[in-house]
Amino acid sequence: MNQELYDQFLVIVPEKQHIIKDCPEITRYIHKFIVSKPCETLVEEIEKITAKKTILGILTRGSLAQYLYSCGLEIPIFQLEYDLTNILDLLAACGKRGYKRIGMVEIGYNTSSEEADPKLKSEMALGDFYCIYHKLFNNRNIKDTILELKEKKVDCIIGDVEPISIAAECGIPNMVFKIDNNCYRNTIVKALFATTSSIMEKSKNKFIEDITNLVTEAILIVEEDGTIRDYNQTAEKMFFSENHWVNISALFQMEVEEIFHMAANNVVTIQEKKCIVNLIPVIIDEVQLYAAMINNVSYIEKMEMSIRVQNKAKGLSAKKRFADMIYEDEGMVELVERAKKYARSSATIMICGATGTGKEVMASSIHNESLRAEGPFVAINCATFTESLIESELFGYERGTFTGALSSGKKGLFELAHKGTLFLDEVAELPFSMQAKLLRVLQEKEIRRIGGEKMIPVDVRVIVATNKTLCRMVEKGDFREDLYYRLSVLELIIPPLEERPKDIIPLFKDFVHDAAKKENKSIYWKEDSIFNDLLLYNWPGNVRELRNFAERIVLLAESYKLSQDFIHSMMQQKYQTGPRKEFSMPITNDFKTLEADYIRYLLNYFDHDKEKLCQYLGISRTTLWRKLGNS
Repeated sequence: MNQELYDQFLVIVPEKQHIIKDCPEITRYIHKFIVSKPCETLVEEIEKITAKKTILGILTRGSLAQYLYSCGLEIPIFQLEYDLTNILDLLAACGKRGYKRIGMVEIGYNTSSEEADPKLKSEMALGDFYCIYHKLFNNRNIKDTILELKEKKVDCIIGDVEPISIAAECGIPNMVFKIDNNCYRNTIVKALFATTSSIMEKSKNKFIEDITNLVTEAILIVEEDGTIRDYNQTAEKMFFSENHWVNISALFQMEVEEIFHMAANNVVTIQEKKCIVNLIPVIIDEVQLYAAMINNVSYIEKMEMSIRVQNKAKGLSAKKRFADMIYEDEGMVELVERAKKYARSSATIMICGATGTGKEVMASSIHNESLRAEGPFVAINCATFTESLIESELFGYERGTFTGALSSGKKGLFELAHKGTLFLDEVAELPFSMQAKLLRVLQEKEIRRIGGEKMIPVDVRVIVATNKTLCRMVEKGDFREDLYYRLSVLELIIPPLEERPKDIIPLFKDFVHDAAKKENKSIYWKEDSIFNDLLLYNWPGNVRELRNFAERIVLLAESYKLSQDFIHSMMQQKYQTGPRKEFSMPITNDFKTLEADYIRYLLNYFDHDKEKLCQYLGISRTTLWRKLGNS
């Protein structure tokens, strides 16, 4: 495109609004950024610029757009509009702060018929949020609207700069609509299309190239007989890198009439690529043309995933990885290696283990090692819901299905986990009727919301966990046999902490470091042998109990240095409330044999690691050898 077509727009924004700096594809169209309030000085500055420079339009919004529109400027005004991602980001930020009742206040300008009504208003439920929306066409109504929202006890107000400034004065938490690069880009695209005649006078037919290259879709400009007149760079990369297509019929492998009459968002396979196609009829110089806008399906899926994640950011990420797991036990090493192999599969995995052994950590690590790592990780404990609630949680419901249901309906966890992993903890607690429905989803890969009629396809990898022996439950008739075999395609059994003594001290040290960091305390010790008392306890609560004990140690430690006496005294308290490793033998007066038997018991407990045993007993290897009766 000729350089004369660049540098043709003014951007006018209030303070606190985003100004683009390092984005040449956008800034090359901007003659000047102006930060200003609505005032006569602003109009004078615009008039000075337009006297020397041809300006195609002004990009602005809010009260600035309203004011400039009322001034009767001959230059077109294009409103900078925030997009869905911006709204989702603000709602996510509200969610993190615990805000549920949200006021939205937008300043707009429009046709005279709409200006007769000083404002538009609506209220709606949006997921977990309740939103009260106002669009104002008169600045005099801003403060009254903010006070009205305050009376309705909104938690936060989001909106244009003017409303949030007044909200701040009224002591209401607030966030400003942010106009990001995408907003600027989309507005420029619309502005360029709207000023087509002006651009064509300067650049003739080359205007199409630069306009279409601003957007991410592949765009073909097609004549009535199907001849491809032009296309953008995205289309060139997708379809024209190897072949030069003259007619859209040859590219689509369809008749021209069929192409021009296809429905909106039609899915078409083009050169073995699944694409979503929309055709827009346009008339240029009294000639009928069609703009074919084409998106790769995989790109749409990625965008859908982005919206899913932003809309439900909390709880949809797997926080643990295999690299975060601490283990030295040979059995755990083998188990983790097997889990890594399972992660590469798409089959269902069953994780078995006692309470507190780290089943969710294993599931999270498997997800992050899998091909679905970029997708959501959704976890639910099946034991915490009643039968009716677990069904609505898993499958969602349509609007108005039952009393108390959200007016907008609700997506279930299967939908939220699309393209990711759904982790069902304590799956043995699923009601029998729900087991049949879960089996159907696993087989058909589609769900139906409660009260809904249509089937919704889902692509979800399911990982389940249980601390019960499901095969025995099957024998008793408490768990469906067909579901059991469907869930246990791949199985992992995490051993209790009692059976992996090599992991106790390394895990405990890591937990102490974590707890000390949280409490902002400096904790240190001289030798790891001060923790040997931990090895004489059964740890029925497994890793969870060990972590809790580490936190207690950090909280109760009066000195920064941990000592063996302190650890021993704390363990003595545990021995009073929990089982301790015990050694027993018949009464005897043969102390030498008694000592040797006890040492053999300890040697077996330490997995025949004589160095650890000597460290625990405080003796040398020679003494150990002598006490075992080898001298």
